[in-house]
Amino acid sequence: MTSWSRLSFLALLVLQERVLAEYVRTKKSTIAPVGAEVLTVGVIGDYGWTGWTPSPPHFCLEVLPELQAAGLVIPNEVLNDCDPGDITYITNATALQLDTSSYVGQVCAMKNCTAFVSVGDNFYDSGIDFTTGGIQRFQEAWVDMYSQGVFETAPWYQCLGNHDVVKGQSGIDFQTKVAPIYDPRWNFGTQGLPYWTYDLTGNDWTATFVVVDSDCFLSSYQKNSSVYMNSYTEACYADKQTQIDFLANTFAESSATWKFLQLHHPYVSSATNETELAPLVEIVIQHNGIVLNGHDHCLGHYYANNTNFILSGAAGYPQAGDCNYGISLGPYVKFLAANPMTAANGFVTMDISNQSINVEYYVRDMNFENGDLYPVLHDINPSYSFQITQHAT
Repeated sequence: MTSWSRLSFLALLVLQERVLAEYVRTKKSTIAPVGAEVLTVGVIGDYGWTGWTPSPPHFCLEVLPELQAAGLVIPNEVLNDCDPGDITYITNATALQLDTSSYVGQVCAMKNCTAFVSVGDNFYDSGIDFTTGGIQRFQEAWVDMYSQGVFETAPWYQCLGNHDVVKGQSGIDFQTKVAPIYDPRWNFGTQGLPYWTYDLTGNDWTATFVVVDSDCFLSSYQKNSSVYMNSYTEACYADKQTQIDFLANTFAESSATWKFLQLHHPYVSSATNETELAPLVEIVIQHNGIVLNGHDHCLGHYYANNTNFILSGAAGYPQAGDCNYGISLGPYVKFLAANPMTAANGFVTMDISNQSINVEYYVRDMNFENGDLYPVLHDINPSYSFQITQHAT
């Protein structure tokens, strides 16, 4: 290819990028209804297991070690798809995602959920990208999975998790630029960026949500040994101040009744407190906001620094250790849907009005052939709830 041809090719790529960005900006997405006295949304995370196929055992156990010993550079996706823990989860995780989607649909039909707020890890184990395989996974694991009943018309306000960034920029582009065109229920802003903001508007109230990519804040993802280290996470880590400023400016300019930070990783946790998220949380505290997160595969409520932290990471494969097997580590822990045997599947609903946000945790009865690992007598009713009445500032 001549120098002129290379320049023409690069110019074409830039043009295509601009055309796609403009199309995303102007395309009409499905949004939540406006003007309701009370609006109910579901908060859901860590769900997208369906359709993931791990690498064959022969490759992971025998071929991969030889390639590593020979000094070959192994793509992060290949390494991640040999994760022994996730390989053992996949069969059960797929069934649990399917069963939990039905459970969420049942509860939300009763409660009239009109939108869903995602806290990331939309596609295990290594995300999706703009390939035929990525398109097929998107269709199977999300479009078809969440298509019946209340899901048919409800918008999803999306967020990235660590599994979503394994493929790097191509994976980010699919979820932020391609997916909103593929299905108008999939909302990821109009700029094709991994951070964005949106409002839900009621009769006499407004809720401002700011979505950030918390993967960009973790120094552990900058290590060569991390499967999440790639050119995308390297660049956004160096530029994380942009997302901090975006959150600060959006909250400062908003006069909303309620303000939410929506991200994947937990600042307060029963497993790992991601303290590098402190610059974001400090802004939330200043504005009397609320934090929504996933990553820990369970349901939990934490209250620290006069701030509510709502954990909803239980729509796929629940893990009891992420909620410390149901054992509280201190007075800041208000609720954990876990016990020594398992964490429970489920999700959170928020009934938003001018007077309050009624937060309810719906925990699914974990009854299987070998017994009921997490008994819930009437799982169509909330297992735990609390109200937020102090408005944002």
